[in-house]
Amino acid sequence: MGEWKKSGCILCAQNCGLELEIENNRIVKVRGDKDNPRSLGYCCQKGLKIAHYAHNGDRLYYPLKKAGDRHVRISWEQAIGEISEKLLSIKEDHGPKSFAYVGGGNVGGQMEVGIGLRLLGLLGSRYYYSSLAQEFSNVFWVDGRVAGKQGLTSVSDAHGADTLVAWGWNGWMSHQEPRTRLLIKEFAENPRKKLLVIDPRLSETAKFADLHLALRPGSDTLLLKAIIRIILEQEWEDKKYLEDHVSGWEEVAQLFSGFEAKRAVEEVCGLNYEDVVETARLIAQTKSCIHQDLGIYMNRNSTLNNYLLHILRAVTGRLAVEGGQIFPAFLYPMGSDSDERHPKTWRTVKHKMFPVLGVFPPAILPDEILHDHPERIRALIVSACNPLRSWPDTLAYEKAFQALELSVCIDIAYTETARLSDYVLPSLSYLESYDTTCFNYSYPEFYFQMRQPVLEPLSPEAKEGSAIILELIKAMGFLPELPDRLYGAGQQGLTSYLGAINAYFLENPQHAKLAPLILAETLGKALGSVNQALIAGLLINSSKGFKAGAAAIGYPPDITMAEKMYQDIVGHPQGLILARFQGDNFQMLHTPDKKLALSIEELFEPLQAATIDKERAELELPEHYPLILHAGLHHETVANTMLRNPQWNGSRRWATMLMHEADAGNLGLTDGDKAEITTKASTALIEVEISPHAARGCVYIRHGGGLVYEGSKYGVNVNELVQSTDRDEMCTPMHRRIPCRVEAVGE
Repeated sequence: MGEWKKSGCILCAQNCGLELEIENNRIVKVRGDKDNPRSLGYCCQKGLKIAHYAHNGDRLYYPLKKAGDRHVRISWEQAIGEISEKLLSIKEDHGPKSFAYVGGGNVGGQMEVGIGLRLLGLLGSRYYYSSLAQEFSNVFWVDGRVAGKQGLTSVSDAHGADTLVAWGWNGWMSHQEPRTRLLIKEFAENPRKKLLVIDPRLSETAKFADLHLALRPGSDTLLLKAIIRIILEQEWEDKKYLEDHVSGWEEVAQLFSGFEAKRAVEEVCGLNYEDVVETARLIAQTKSCIHQDLGIYMNRNSTLNNYLLHILRAVTGRLAVEGGQIFPAFLYPMGSDSDERHPKTWRTVKHKMFPVLGVFPPAILPDEILHDHPERIRALIVSACNPLRSWPDTLAYEKAFQALELSVCIDIAYTETARLSDYVLPSLSYLESYDTTCFNYSYPEFYFQMRQPVLEPLSPEAKEGSAIILELIKAMGFLPELPDRLYGAGQQGLTSYLGAINAYFLENPQHAKLAPLILAETLGKALGSVNQALIAGLLINSSKGFKAGAAAIGYPPDITMAEKMYQDIVGHPQGLILARFQGDNFQMLHTPDKKLALSIEELFEPLQAATIDKERAELELPEHYPLILHAGLHHETVANTMLRNPQWNGSRRWATMLMHEADAGNLGLTDGDKAEITTKASTALIEVEISPHAARGCVYIRHGGGLVYEGSKYGVNVNELVQSTDRDEMCTPMHRRIPCRVEAVGE
């Protein structure tokens, strides 16, 4: 028998608690952790297959350097020395805008980002690219405007709702709420609750719905305008809430004056008007919550639609309230405030694009490399990320990597990105290291889990990603020589260390800006983990609001607070409630009056311009591309690129293209046939799967295909079918609306 250890899933942002049985340093069994205070023993099929993440044939065991068309083994000393020397040389020759940092963390762990961004800053650059800007730039931008500051991101609080609206969200497959399938079943079985699904297709979630609005693909803007107009016509708006908690409502309300809701619903959305009226009533007159997903985030009019959703929440009193949409408690924000109106906010050289939450959009990165401006990007460090499969326009990314003067990949596996990189550095997996994420979904309670190692390192040469970045920083001479007393103080506990480091900064104020790096180096040595040191640093430097919330549940409101919290974190590998924020959710806002700033003037013109006739015309597809490809599909058979061995899916079909039976019949296709799909970007041959979950006029290909595992390629890489120009004004790829055609392939 093996030993059971507590951990957390690293395959999606729910981070459900797991218990893993370890035998001979291998995961032999997995189950949900009933002691986890958030997931309460729940986990999905992907979490149960997590052994494939840690144990796979593509694991990296030592540093590699490209030599011709292959990689050869080198020492850490050579790798760190050559990479640091080349980075400094490129900066000296071409300036700070020549370097970008990519990834640094994902849904499994994020501590490396804190060190990676320091490296970026020390080199004088601000070019940080990550998957956050792959899907969420639009909604995060809207959140920032409404809440008064970027970094305040809102989430649905579905467990506290009586009416749940799943808008473009197939929760049965994508989860995104704690214990999602149990939540959906509760709404389906409880007569006092209602589940409404707004989605063109009969998704697995829609089968549980009390009401399913199967709108025309891409007509969400008109449906949102219609629902808001109906609420205003019926005088269902929450007038007291609007007066007490919203600024700018009067000018926003005028934008819906005269809109022909019935005509929009029936003529363009293709829905029954009475069903939409009932939807509006339930949203307005019950304790409602709207959970949107990729059907909004990566579809046409994403920024406008996310704005309209917040208007809908505000007009019904469901924003910043329990059971509606909340701004969750946090220890550290998901990103920085990089409001494009600030004069110091950087923009990219070619596209003049700004970051959201400090993150630049991946869709334009190849273009920022493949141009002739002297300040173009020439060097990348890519960590815990696989752009060559996860980001749009794979063909453009392949060209871009070939054009770089330096490319470094830090990962646990020999990924498609690693194969094209000049240097490949092995990191510890998330199950061999300490780490955490910023994903909390509640207010006022703050949940926290520091995932602790459940496996010994599979390679003695693998390191934490944060430790690798720190070694580069030291090799480039950015870290001063530090006194032995700082290293020793960490052995005496956090309170002793805090006194020592404060004394050091009093003596050396010029080094205060290097505090996170000094802490990572000195406390990291004492703890044996840079990530642990960074987590301790987050506790030490937490906000006044967080400290007040921690004191409210019994932590001492003095210098010993951080150490006591840290001891509890280590002693609760299943996770724990670490704070209870004080005040209502409006206290999280950064607006001067603590009201929702609903007036976003930049969106007034697009909102008014989205007329019935204009939207109807723009929904028409080109004659030679009559179908819509959904590039990617949240599904239980998809783990993007983190589970590389295709055997993790067992006998389940995953490398297929879903089609509606009628569309397939029109093309002479049957289930299991081969078909050719063509977009502006490329063509692929793929197996057809006739599915009741496909909408007419749409086809669906999952992400995670095209991986090269142990030398063999499996499935279709859907990002080869997407051009980087298939994007919106925020440079978010419109993966839910790629025009395509499908043709039968002869025997």
